[in-house]
Amino acid sequence: MNYQLNRRDFIKVAGIAGISATIFSVDSLAADSPTQNFTFVQLSDTHWGFDNPAINPDFAGTLKKVIAGVNALEQQPDFIVFTGDLTHTTDDETIRRKRMKEFREIIKELKIQNLYFLAGEHDASLDNGKAFKEFFLETHYVFDHKGVHFIALDNVSDPHATLGEEQLGWLKADLEKLDKNAPIVVLTHRPLFDLAADWDWNTADGAKAIELLTPFSSVVVLYGHIHQVNNHMTGQIAHHSAMGLMYPLPAPHSVPKKIQIPWDAAHPYKGLGYRQAQPKIAPVDFAITDLPVVSVGAEQVIKITAKKFEYSPDKITLKKGVPVTLELKSLDTLHGFNCPGLNLRSDISPEKVSTIRFTPEKTGTFEFHCDVFCGIGHDQMTGTITVTE
Repeated sequence: MNYQLNRRDFIKVAGIAGISATIFSVDSLAADSPTQNFTFVQLSDTHWGFDNPAINPDFAGTLKKVIAGVNALEQQPDFIVFTGDLTHTTDDETIRRKRMKEFREIIKELKIQNLYFLAGEHDASLDNGKAFKEFFLETHYVFDHKGVHFIALDNVSDPHATLGEEQLGWLKADLEKLDKNAPIVVLTHRPLFDLAADWDWNTADGAKAIELLTPFSSVVVLYGHIHQVNNHMTGQIAHHSAMGLMYPLPAPHSVPKKIQIPWDAAHPYKGLGYRQAQPKIAPVDFAITDLPVVSVGAEQVIKITAKKFEYSPDKITLKKGVPVTLELKSLDTLHGFNCPGLNLRSDISPEKVSTIRFTPEKTGTFEFHCDVFCGIGHDQMTGTITVTE
């Protein structure tokens, strides 16, 4: 079986971000591919039980807002995966189990109950995952969905942040069953590579897992832990982190010490929101846009049509900090929408409406253009987005 497609056609993300609900749609274009179209949502670092109002005064509300947002998605996902730190750490075993029980009750409000859970170090490092397993079963496992092989790894139950030789042997045995072109999504809590080891942003033996995955042509690793978007390549393997549900953290080594970023009353929920993504089968390429939590159900909607060789409207004015949804539709053939200055990217198809949700965080005028060749005149297919205070 052959899964090799155009480079643009494996996990391509155009999306919403922040309180990290990451929406992925997998789309196979090959006629002989066993992979079928589907979407899934990634939530990470919910930290249920956290209660510091200086960091997040809505600590009891952000998870519920995200659940409402996921339930309101026009296209409901096939499943939802939580990539760790479901609860906030506590030395009290009774409180730890109480928080896990509360978390499990809250997420019953999700329309989609096909759920997968990974532990984070806040959930599992103090008791080697004992309580987590009582509520959410295994800490590492595999599953297949419509032609894609998912591998959930546990790099948190060991307080030294290792996978361990036993789990690495299990991973090796699982990979030996797969074709080298099989599409693989690896789910972890910590990054497998050394992002910032002195900040505990690494897996001590993660390089061994990467070595086992390197022979495969289509691998993406999705993780949490660092409470922000970070994109990294190890060879052909793409690693993408998700933002957290409770509070953001600073960029690696951007400050002398890793600290929780305090709540900004002038920009509430900054760093928290959703990320919408489109994974497609082939080597990985991501384009990401962000939408804060406060915009759930309240964003401005702008409809944009594309045809040879123009957009309508081709001049768009937005206000900084006000969330917006762009609805894109082609009137003739396949086009693209690419606004590098705002990190926005989507295909525009005549078959369906594409959406980009984001909140502009900087002012200025930013050009967008068609990046899918559509004939003579393609180079003149441009427009501008102006963001004002």
